[in-house]
Amino acid sequence: MIRKSDVQWWVLEANQHPEAAPEIIEQLAQRLSELDAENERLRDEIIQLQRHAPAAAEGPELEALRRRVTTLQRRLEEEASTEPAVVFLSDRLEAARMPLPQAQRLAREDRPALGSQALLGRSCLMLLARPRDELLLLTSHGRGLKVLPPDIPTLAEGGDWTVIGGPSLAEGERATAAVAVAEPPRFWTVVTRRGFVRQFIRVGLDQRLARGDSIVESPCYNDVPVAIVDGDQGDLLLLTRWGQGVRFPQRSIAAQGLVALELDPDDAVVAALPLPADVPILIVTASGFAARWDTARFAARSRPGGAGKSLIQAYDVLGVFPCEPESHLLYLTYSGKLVAVSVADVPLHQRSRKGSRVRVFDRDPAVAVMAI
Repeated sequence: MIRKSDVQWWVLEANQHPEAAPEIIEQLAQRLSELDAENERLRDEIIQLQRHAPAAAEGPELEALRRRVTTLQRRLEEEASTEPAVVFLSDRLEAARMPLPQAQRLAREDRPALGSQALLGRSCLMLLARPRDELLLLTSHGRGLKVLPPDIPTLAEGGDWTVIGGPSLAEGERATAAVAVAEPPRFWTVVTRRGFVRQFIRVGLDQRLARGDSIVESPCYNDVPVAIVDGDQGDLLLLTRWGQGVRFPQRSIAAQGLVALELDPDDAVVAALPLPADVPILIVTASGFAARWDTARFAARSRPGGAGKSLIQAYDVLGVFPCEPESHLLYLTYSGKLVAVSVADVPLHQRSRKGSRVRVFDRDPAVAVMAI
């Protein structure tokens, strides 16, 4: 049942954000009421099954109902919280999540977040998600999958991740891109490793997801999606592992998609960032270097295509992020440790250089990074 203390807590949250108070209270109350009603209905069904069909009490139907009740109870708890969590996702669709304060504490204490065996032979994605967000995943086969954060198991310190229940991968299929979003945009832009980009109307993409269709089919050989970003407005910035970048208006993307930049055979796109306006960005490498750029000095092309511009002298770029005044980087290393780094002292770069050293990783290289 919904407790009075829950309502008091929501009101406290609304007081802290008065401009959104009516919407916060209305949405939370409505959502929790729906979940609570559904939870009570399922409890009644279990009671009826136990009372009138004791022989089938341990059958698959009752077990399925119990799982649904457990899921709803977990969502009730999650919906009452706005605390963000760090989500770890492997290419084999294994996942775990950890509250952000806990992840930051482990980083300060130099303690592992994942077990030492968790990352062996796996690629890893790491992102920040709130309870009301939805995770949209893309696979190496071009398919899309949706996952809710409350359905991802909580990670014990130094533990291991588990395969997500629900969606499944085909033989040889891997998860290659992910994004957490509360309100989906009208348009999505999908980017592949070889620089192919294509836009989708949200409704059309949702229909493809429901049918299990491939979302994007690149004309490039052995290509996979590496990013899906807000495609509503502004420019799109692509960045490769070797530090090459290209910027162009998203409205210039042809309906059937196109290749946004020319790549060397050994290079690949590793990150994409929508730019509604000129903002400082931070380019991060696996070896612990970072470069800050003012995108006002990196003019957008009228259309995609051609060679990229060198933004950082590196061969191990991990990501690119908006550079907020008090932002930090949170790295995940090969041994499963989290490393938090302030980027306040990273200078503004005027031309392509190696960047500034923000961390020495020695024999424990970074495998994933995100900005918080």
